[in-house]
Amino acid sequence: MSTLLIKNIGKLVTGNLHHPLSKASSLFIENGLIKEIGSQHNDADTIIDAAKLTVCPGLIDTHVHPTFGDFTPTQNSLGWMQAYMHGGVTTLVSAGELHVPGLPLHTPDPKLFRYLAVLAKRCSENGGQQPRLFAGTLMLVPGLREEDFNEIADEGIRCVKFIFYPYGEHGNEAQRYVHWCREREIVVKIHTGGVSRSGLSKPAGIKVIQEVNPDIAGHISGGPIPMPPDEMKAVVTDTQCYLEIATGGNFRRTIELMETVHTIGAQGRVILGTDTPSGTGVTPRGMLRNVALLASLGGVSPEQALCIATGNAAQAHRLPGGIIQKGKPADLIIMGKINGSVGKDALGSLAIGDIPGISCVIIDGHLAVSGRSEQTPPPETLAKIEKYDNH
Repeated sequence: MSTLLIKNIGKLVTGNLHHPLSKASSLFIENGLIKEIGSQHNDADTIIDAAKLTVCPGLIDTHVHPTFGDFTPTQNSLGWMQAYMHGGVTTLVSAGELHVPGLPLHTPDPKLFRYLAVLAKRCSENGGQQPRLFAGTLMLVPGLREEDFNEIADEGIRCVKFIFYPYGEHGNEAQRYVHWCREREIVVKIHTGGVSRSGLSKPAGIKVIQEVNPDIAGHISGGPIPMPPDEMKAVVTDTQCYLEIATGGNFRRTIELMETVHTIGAQGRVILGTDTPSGTGVTPRGMLRNVALLASLGGVSPEQALCIATGNAAQAHRLPGGIIQKGKPADLIIMGKINGSVGKDALGSLAIGDIPGISCVIIDGHLAVSGRSEQTPPPETLAKIEKYDNH
């Protein structure tokens, strides 16, 4: 049995958008799961004095492009996942392994795309890497059969994506794919807006989204090119899909999106991703920048912005974490204001658009980053590791 105690917490962000802050000042973790909130324990295998810093669930990046484990040919990126972890990300969700050199996209082969998803999924399970990676997203193309969806479900693949699909050319095939996915509890995402870096993806606006009826509208405000503003607004008001904001999108459209979100009270449908590694680059602080954008200009409090990046994301992708709750995975970050910021603490910094500094990252109840992050300036005060057991 492995135990971890975090004490002397300044502010505890829950991941629950409706109750974003907890008054508890300690967490007790057992075997990788949150055991007690506001614990009376005074001992554990590992003890962290949070030094009045802010603790929240680890950030969930809902839109990354891995290829094989921690390598993706995009920007020749190796080791990028560790860098993202130092930016506070504890979970990465693939939006498709589409950057394989030579992958034939002009005439996509359903067998090849299925095999690629399975290969990526298995590679992600073989490295023992942190942060968590949910890989092997199947890119949907014409010609897939129901048994293909049985196979990917058996492999543990939990997400598919429309990107290279020629909408309107194959009858009700796309709707049939969505039906098969929902029967197997597989999340359906769609590339929205203009074409991707490949130049071969299919633009998707409100008409396509209404026809396909996906679970998640990927990079709704641009990735990089958004759909027309009136169509983006209609996705918010006339559908029920989750609305994913990406680092590589259009910042002006993001603010317009949030204005519409507030008008109808759809904050619970907003999630965040980076859409990287990609032409946007490798962005270890991308998720922190997303949170800061919403907290400073998006009309939500900093604690609500963090809940959007954690609890909302977990709910959209049906993941086990993202929230401070008994029995949930102990994926956490400890952070504070950076020396020089005029924010009073981590939340105050986010409220004015400053990113906080990461002191510790905890995944599965184990210290993955301690002392300070390699990707953010250090917080003004560091958490103290009073006792450490690395077993």
